[in-house]
Amino acid sequence: MPSEQTPLLPRRRLAVKAHTLRTYGSILAFLFFLALTVQWIRTALPSPLSDVEAETLQDFAGLHAYNEYLSKFNSPHPVNSRANGEMKDWLVSVAEQLQTEAEANGVKMDVVANDTTKVVAESFFSGNGEHWVVDSRNVIIRLQGQTNRDQALMINAHYDSVPTSHGVTDNGMGVAVTMELLRYFVHHPPRNTIIFLFNNFEEGGLIGAKAFVKHPWWSSVKLFVNLEGAGAGGRSILFRASSQAGVAHLASSNARFVHGSPLGNDMFQAKLLKSDTDYSVFTAAGAPGMDIAFYAPRSHYHTPRDTLAYTTPDALQYMGQMTLGAVREIVASDDLLQSGEQEKMVYYDILGRWMFVYSFTTYQVINALILIVVLVLAVVCNEETEQSTKRQALVRRSTVVLRELGATLISFVAIVVSIIVAVVVVVKANPSMSYGNTFSAAVYIFLAAIFGLLISQPLCARLCKPLRHTLSNVDTCLLGVTAFWWLFVVVAFYLGTKQVAALYFAVYFLVSSTLAIVQYNLIPAETGYRMPVVFVTQILLPTVLMLEFCFLSIDSMRHTTADGTPELAVYGLLSVSITLIVLQLRPWIEFADDKRKTTILSGIVLLLAFIICWTLPPFNGGWSPNKMVFDLKYNQSEPTAAVSLVTAIGLPATLTQILRPKELDTLVCNQLKGYQTQCTYQTDFLPVYAQNPDEYKWNVDKICDDNVCRVNGTFVSQNSLLCRVAFDSSDNRKGWVNTQSISKGPIDSFVIYTDSYGAEVHWGLEYNADAARRVTLGCYYDEWSNGELPAFSDLRNKLPESVLLLHRGQGLSFVQYANVVI
Repeated sequence: MPSEQTPLLPRRRLAVKAHTLRTYGSILAFLFFLALTVQWIRTALPSPLSDVEAETLQDFAGLHAYNEYLSKFNSPHPVNSRANGEMKDWLVSVAEQLQTEAEANGVKMDVVANDTTKVVAESFFSGNGEHWVVDSRNVIIRLQGQTNRDQALMINAHYDSVPTSHGVTDNGMGVAVTMELLRYFVHHPPRNTIIFLFNNFEEGGLIGAKAFVKHPWWSSVKLFVNLEGAGAGGRSILFRASSQAGVAHLASSNARFVHGSPLGNDMFQAKLLKSDTDYSVFTAAGAPGMDIAFYAPRSHYHTPRDTLAYTTPDALQYMGQMTLGAVREIVASDDLLQSGEQEKMVYYDILGRWMFVYSFTTYQVINALILIVVLVLAVVCNEETEQSTKRQALVRRSTVVLRELGATLISFVAIVVSIIVAVVVVVKANPSMSYGNTFSAAVYIFLAAIFGLLISQPLCARLCKPLRHTLSNVDTCLLGVTAFWWLFVVVAFYLGTKQVAALYFAVYFLVSSTLAIVQYNLIPAETGYRMPVVFVTQILLPTVLMLEFCFLSIDSMRHTTADGTPELAVYGLLSVSITLIVLQLRPWIEFADDKRKTTILSGIVLLLAFIICWTLPPFNGGWSPNKMVFDLKYNQSEPTAAVSLVTAIGLPATLTQILRPKELDTLVCNQLKGYQTQCTYQTDFLPVYAQNPDEYKWNVDKICDDNVCRVNGTFVSQNSLLCRVAFDSSDNRKGWVNTQSISKGPIDSFVIYTDSYGAEVHWGLEYNADAARRVTLGCYYDEWSNGELPAFSDLRNKLPESVLLLHRGQGLSFVQYANVVI
């Protein structure tokens, strides 16, 4: 029956609706514009400086490095190519020119143009028993410091490329920066000695670095900086470090742009990144160092698109100014080079402008101190009233906190479950969607997280009836979220005892949330700015850190699935930051009211987002082409060669459209490692050099006594520097290649790299005389630009723009020549 209050009911509903729309609109708008701002700031690159500008500002001359050095990286130059020798000769010529300038400036500079070091090593591309015997092509330069100390800082960059890439980002930019730093210090003599290492044969097993640790100068290295590239420009990042003093010098330098994260090391340890750098060799040999590399977009890594067209002088300036800032501070230090101890630390940047670095001891003290301070505040801020004693008030307050903590935990679980369901469904519906649409994937995960948070609120009320009277109170919700962050910091503290820095950001959540509670209680309720101030205080800094974490995950991981990283790992990394961002919003979801309609609406929006993600193509011809790993094997006695291709998805369909009929008849595809596909087919496009009757010469002699057989052999290859002698048994006593003896571990093959074409290689093997041995000779070929590998060129020309070929390491093709029983 109508009453005088009846007209007020629609008004109240309208007011609640307006309040709900205003609250959600404000939250989403804040997050949207904050994300845009963070992305805009973090992706800004410095303008490249000319020589005059660099001298005036005492900064890095990016234009000179780009025009004079990086521009030389205009063709593939793998170790097994003539272009590799030409690259080495160019590096030596530049070094010798700078040596003349150094002498004119009174600076002693030594240049090792022909390194005689020989190394026997294992490649991580081969199994146990294969021994790589390599002649060094490293170019090594030492610039003597004014102190004349033996201790030295080393700057390292490898100059070889993979066969399928011009090697501009990997690693021409590292080489260009290193050469420009040499030029800088020739004209600005350093206080301490600097060694500049341009190493060869990084691609294929980090063998150039392994050769240098055998060089006499290695013993003087107390700290190193390694420059690398796994993307196509953009920002470079300090992603691994074992010298706190070195990172501290970078943080305190005058570099305008700095970028570092401990997550890189965690990703390597978790095998999420299917690659490695020289940093691992140098640290294993006992030296602390810093690993600085480009990382995005990884889609062009090791492909024909790693060219000058896909990078900029701005990116080169970024790495250059960051490295110069660190190196200049390091070599000016009187005590830094006295110690060569490795150490773990916590380091990170905020928005690429401020870098923080501290020891794990300091990290643990910060965590413990904040945990204690928050507990003390919780007790001190407990108010006594006329109706209760202080103890009763504390019990009541603790009960509220525990209940709200329970509600927050329920919300956290609901968010995680919602994301897991959403991710599993989209991965099943559209595999590799995240490869070319990672930002769409991030938005989809965000919507799933919001849906999980919303649906958890009535669930909390239903499962925990005592919570119903607290769920609509922002203050009590903040208490629950803060209690959750307190436990989060406890987890971070525990991980800190294991020297894991992955949760370095946890303390920011706890501090921000605690300050928000203090402000909520100090600012009068009648003021119009209390809620906005509390919201910004609680959300701003943690969200900035998580947005940076999210964008870093997008940039570094989005294209790793083509290299073998499971797609679920990419979604998992994205979900970590998004989950924490959304969980912060629980008090404001309660503040918004009208959760039922909002939950329904969010479910509809999530469904629409799923439909969109379902239809998005995983690959495109822009920054997200599919990558296929190419490999060719040919037995000279056979009429066809075997081509192998590996990628994540889409391989059979692509090959069906482009292969010739007789190739298509031999096509066989199988699953590889559960989340990749491998296809093989036979082709009559044979390696050109293998058709040359004078390509190789081969000789084998055997002498046996009652117990032991000794085989001595020689071979010569006219167009390959990299050949393989293999045996059908690894149960051999010892072997030798030229002057290098091999006796450790099983011996089933030698991979031999010589410094010149047509050089005669001597090898030998000693084994028990109780059984014969089968020996095969084969050689690798990596040159293809002039039609040397028609199978590769033909396939490359037929593929659509959205597909690229690549090869990891060395050996784009392998030809087996001789096969004899001895």
